[in-house]
Amino acid sequence: MRPPRSVATTMRLIAVAAFLLSAVWGAPGPAAAAAARHALVIANAAYPDSDAVLPTPLASARTLGEALKSKGFAVEAAENLGKEAMQAAVDRFVAKVEPGSIALVFFSGYGIQVARKNYLVPVDARIWSEADVTRDGISVEGIMSGLEKRGASARALVLDASRRNPFERRFRSFSMGLAAPGAAPGSISLYAAAVGGVINEPAGATQSPFVTELVKQIGQSELNAEQVFTATRDALTRDSRNLQNPAFASGLEDPFFFDPTRVKPVAKAEPKPLPSPQPAPEKKPAVEKPPEPVVAAKEPDAPAKAEEAAARAFDRADAIGSKASYEEFLRSHPAGPLAERARAEIRRLDAALPKPEPVPAAVAPPAGKSYSTAELSRKTALDDRIARNALDEAAFYERGQFHAQRDEYTQAIADFDESIRLNPINPEAYNNRCWMRAMLNETERAMADCNEALRLRPNFLDALDSRGLVHLKTGAHRAALADYDAALKVDPNHPSALYGRGVARLRLGQTKQADRDFAGALALNPTIDKDFAQYGLR
Repeated sequence: MRPPRSVATTMRLIAVAAFLLSAVWGAPGPAAAAAARHALVIANAAYPDSDAVLPTPLASARTLGEALKSKGFAVEAAENLGKEAMQAAVDRFVAKVEPGSIALVFFSGYGIQVARKNYLVPVDARIWSEADVTRDGISVEGIMSGLEKRGASARALVLDASRRNPFERRFRSFSMGLAAPGAAPGSISLYAAAVGGVINEPAGATQSPFVTELVKQIGQSELNAEQVFTATRDALTRDSRNLQNPAFASGLEDPFFFDPTRVKPVAKAEPKPLPSPQPAPEKKPAVEKPPEPVVAAKEPDAPAKAEEAAARAFDRADAIGSKASYEEFLRSHPAGPLAERARAEIRRLDAALPKPEPVPAAVAPPAGKSYSTAELSRKTALDDRIARNALDEAAFYERGQFHAQRDEYTQAIADFDESIRLNPINPEAYNNRCWMRAMLNETERAMADCNEALRLRPNFLDALDSRGLVHLKTGAHRAALADYDAALKVDPNHPSALYGRGVARLRLGQTKQADRDFAGALALNPTIDKDFAQYGLR
């Protein structure tokens, strides 16, 4: 007869059994408790480069912040941050996030996409080119990557930043709206407008309709995060009659609830059977390849090829017709009859130029135009930089953009001339000068500039779009169609290329296709038809 167990022994056996059952079946423990919730809410409204303070970001951010607090989020809120303060706020927030927690980031203000990546713009950003965006902007990808590294189980991103900002209007350097939101595992994103689209907030609005709807849906306790975001998207699309279509993406496997009382228990894990052993793959004997036959290479006619290359390079320089283009040719071809011709053209151009006069601290605008306080300040700063250093290529380029934004074509071309003279391999300067020359109907020189921009940067989106416009102005509609098709392969949501292709198709008699292009372009930018009317194209 087996002796009876002691009480202590029995209790130990029960504890062991309970432990084994919890290991196999996933009994609720600390993981089933509500995860910590963190939110970073930033609103930037007072941009010096903007004509006026943005009316909706501050009130929108405050309303959303209160809604998140009521749902158990620890909210860190900030307003009108410069680059240094904004980066510090992001760094503090990321450092607070614990493994397994929920992290939400909201930003309202201006956003810009460069190379299909999105950047949030601080109020003190000085943006004139793509490089400035990556220098002064806050990378969305960087924020989300930081939260992932901290181990946040759910990372939510809400951007009310799809606005046509003053940096985009400055001059053709950026794509409209924001790039597509990511759907990495564990992330969920909602943007106020469609990819590449911009919002048009109602006149007199003090709070974003996007945030108003989002807060309303967050209050629905039965909805999880994916349902809240999709309901917001659907309601705004419906209420705006398809004029505002928020972009949504999710990589959440198990969406969280905004209502902290609705927490899902940890799912029971089924025990996994051990894999059956597999036989090792049979090794095949290596087969030795026969040696490749040696073919004697033909010796090229080196002198003839060099002359042909020099002739092509000179033709490019001559088509552009600037001192910088001839100087660039001479750097590669310093000797020979074409080099002498290039030097002769440089002497001719130098003789035709008047002697430069000192640039005053501030230059009056052309007759009939006036500068706002912000414009005068920006213009004065650029004039001062050039007066202090006549070799400041970036200052000439930025002042060219300044004039281009104001449709001061002759002044813009003069500044781009200097920018190119100082830096003859800048494709953006050639593209900008191409556009200015097209506005003055100097189509041959405009075409040469666009071609040079595309030689320096093949498949350069803006240069393809610019050259398409030049082709439209010269009646080369099939060539325009080809350029716009190439541009739209790079960015299918480029409103200017889409509308330009519509014009080309209309003039080629492709009416149905043209109407589709016009409708798509106007959905992305409701004023694009007025822009083309200013270009002389309807």
